[in-house]
Amino acid sequence: MSILELTSKLGIDPKRVASTNGGEYHSSCPKCGGKDRFIIWPIKDRYFCRQCKTCGDAIQFCRDFFDMSFQEASSIVGKNASEKWLVDRPFASRFKEVITPPISWKSKAAKFIARCHDRLLVDKTALSQMMARGLSLKTVERFQIGWNPSQVYERREQWGLDKKVIEDKEKKLFLPKGIVIPSFSEELPCKIKIRCADWSEGVSYGKYYEIPGSSNRISVFGNTSKKIIVLVESELDAILTIQEAGDLCCCIALGGAQKRPDEETHQWLRAKSFIMFALDFDDSGKKEFNFWNNTYPNLKAWPVPKEKSPGDAHGAGVNLHAWIDSGLKYYGL
Repeated sequence: MSILELTSKLGIDPKRVASTNGGEYHSSCPKCGGKDRFIIWPIKDRYFCRQCKTCGDAIQFCRDFFDMSFQEASSIVGKNASEKWLVDRPFASRFKEVITPPISWKSKAAKFIARCHDRLLVDKTALSQMMARGLSLKTVERFQIGWNPSQVYERREQWGLDKKVIEDKEKKLFLPKGIVIPSFSEELPCKIKIRCADWSEGVSYGKYYEIPGSSNRISVFGNTSKKIIVLVESELDAILTIQEAGDLCCCIALGGAQKRPDEETHQWLRAKSFIMFALDFDDSGKKEFNFWNNTYPNLKAWPVPKEKSPGDAHGAGVNLHAWIDSGLKYYGL
């Protein structure tokens, strides 16, 4: 069964928009609802959403949108799950190659992080925002969290990125006002997220803005040698979880419910004793459980007992250390 046939079962009617390479069809996305963002290439047996980035082949389509196991999806699509290429490819084919920032980006990023961190430490209003989120001064310093007091536009070349010109106008690198949340690899910056202070519905960028050039690898916080992993959505939730329960676990921040690990992180996760699935307790987070549960036999759901995220739960009085400890005991660890 083809992807086009499968979409019809969801009540979606893709429209043919091109005839090259066997044809291209557009429709609304079954996952995020994005209008005309969902692309299907029948000959290639592939789909991709330009909005939520979900992608794959017909088998993955069944897993994503019909909650099927790999074996069930293989049977519906009509492919033999025992074929070697099918066994080798279903995980790796879903993810892009890891992007590593150039050394010039890391150098510029380190200076930006240091400048914003110093600003946060002397800005009482910004620092109070961190305290309101439950983060201690010690945690702010440990993870080098910062504050960018105003939006800035800089030349991309200053960050080691290629120059971009759109309609004869140079496109600059945007640094919005907000909380600066860095991620590090081997003690060097590899990613910077900014929780935008001026964000509102309808703006062209999200509440969490990732600075161009950042690695697309998901961020890991805490002691990576820990055998217990807690999987959350936001970097601030991960940092708070480590502050409260870093003696029990390491924490992964996906940076979005639909984000996926790269192959190296995937193998690292498979080697861990236990993964706690604690994505936001909302429709998006619940929908993603199927992928993670099918991919990692060492994973169990353990949502926060109140609110939808560790940060919100902490604000509502939940002891995050006790929450994780009770989950370990519940599952016999």
